[in-house]
Amino acid sequence: MTRKFYEQTLASGAEILKEFELETENAYQTNCSFLMKILRDNAGTEYGKRYGFADINSIDEFQKRVPVICYDNISQLLERMAEGEKNVLTAYPFNHMNDTSGTVGNYKLVPLTTEQTGIFMKYDFLLNMAIMDKYLDDRWMDGRCFATSEGKHRTLPSGITRGSASSVMARCVQGGLAAYDSQMRMLFTSPVEASLPKAGDNTKYLHSRFALMDGDITGIITGFFSHVVLYLNYITENYNLLIDDIERGTISEEIILSPETRESLKDKITPMPGRAAELREIFRNGADFQWMPKVWPKMLFIRGVGTSGFSIYDRIIKERYSGDNLTCFYSGLSATEVLTSVFVEPNSPSSAMLPGSAFFEFLPVDAGDDYSQIVTMDKVEMGKVYELIVTNACGFYRYRTSDAVKVTGFYNTSPRIEFMYRTNRTINMVGEKVTEKDLQWAVEHTCDDMNLSLADFSVYADQQAVPGQYVFLVELFRQPTDLDRHRFAVLLEKYLCEASFVYKYELGLKNLAPLKVLFLQPETNLLYRDMMVIQGASPSQLKPVRIIMNEQQKRFFFKFVEEEQ
Repeated sequence: MTRKFYEQTLASGAEILKEFELETENAYQTNCSFLMKILRDNAGTEYGKRYGFADINSIDEFQKRVPVICYDNISQLLERMAEGEKNVLTAYPFNHMNDTSGTVGNYKLVPLTTEQTGIFMKYDFLLNMAIMDKYLDDRWMDGRCFATSEGKHRTLPSGITRGSASSVMARCVQGGLAAYDSQMRMLFTSPVEASLPKAGDNTKYLHSRFALMDGDITGIITGFFSHVVLYLNYITENYNLLIDDIERGTISEEIILSPETRESLKDKITPMPGRAAELREIFRNGADFQWMPKVWPKMLFIRGVGTSGFSIYDRIIKERYSGDNLTCFYSGLSATEVLTSVFVEPNSPSSAMLPGSAFFEFLPVDAGDDYSQIVTMDKVEMGKVYELIVTNACGFYRYRTSDAVKVTGFYNTSPRIEFMYRTNRTINMVGEKVTEKDLQWAVEHTCDDMNLSLADFSVYADQQAVPGQYVFLVELFRQPTDLDRHRFAVLLEKYLCEASFVYKYELGLKNLAPLKVLFLQPETNLLYRDMMVIQGASPSQLKPVRIIMNEQQKRFFFKFVEEEQ
């Protein structure tokens, strides 16, 4: 059944791939056509009337009439939409508001319109599948995938739901939740109890246990590679408990699950002594080795965000668990607001922009707020870094995304890009503007020089210190007892100076104090994730905290600093 579904779906995917080729051969024209459709369709909205969408007939007119905005400029309009008002920002129907990840504590609302749903289905599902099929042995269709997505939502007084998009997908399936679960489990290992969990349920156990039950998995599909590390770590630490439950067809009483979840899982688990015996043999000497090829010998690929800030986790997966035998499809730039680009080949951090998914404008990152320097898709320069400004099918017009991308080449005539950093996630105490990418590069090179295995890190900009100081909070796998902390700090300073010449300059002028390094207790970052989930964040959207942005994050991470030996 799995192969049959894939083969039927690939017929549609092949047509979308042909469309994509035509769209990218005429990328700017495709992009302009998308914009004009958006303006026509939404001319009768409150926002469309305010800026005269009906009378806009060119890109130049659009840029003169419609202002560049950030979220705060439209937040009140979005709140009104969440209360049930129609034709405010968009004329497209919607009954769900997506939450952004809220990793710095300020959630944002993004309408999930029918138009936007179609765009994601077309490019993120069908096109991705067709491109993967070009590069993989067709055995990838013979097994299910280990998928890590999960989400939840709540219903607002208006009847509109609010939460993650994945949490409302079941209502798109005829037959309701049971039919959704049946269809999803034909493709993925996790049951609906893991993908649409009840509050407090241990989804790490559920995703991991059901993945271990299936020895024929052919791939992993995830939002971010960090989620994969989460589950692989869980299996490594709990394989005995998981194998015992697989053998007996039980769920250990120490696993926190609601009574409703335990009851609904009864028909989905049966004793599997044969599979348990296989797993016991694999882990007979522990889990400190690259065990994935033995547990899932048919696994061929992993797909998700694994570049830029997530390259740490890509490296962890390969070094600790899988080796180099998996084909990696690094997802293009995708956010709640817009699907920007798609991978066009495996194992490449560069992705091709989707001119049919949104209208894109490009603001050079060194231009600040000088919008006269904005260019369109046909005028970008290779090697230059831009902040993306998008007009999408959700009701966002000329919206600053804060995503800085570097143009690395072209796919037909569509720019190929690599995500660089978030423009609103930099450390800028004295004008140095050090990015997350700079910080990560310095930490990774320091760990390489000292032969240390990096688990994760965060940085706090201590502006109470005089002068200001960078405080790195580093978590290592198996931190050695004889760790030379002084050498670590010296090397880290050296590499940070190499990554950012402005940081080096300000450090030389003594406008910044030498950096400080603190080491975190094991699994601090996993614990932070669990805390955020308990507080209501969507697990599938949570991203690592590279730069500590608020007091809650500061209190949490400093609480788990290890005392020096």
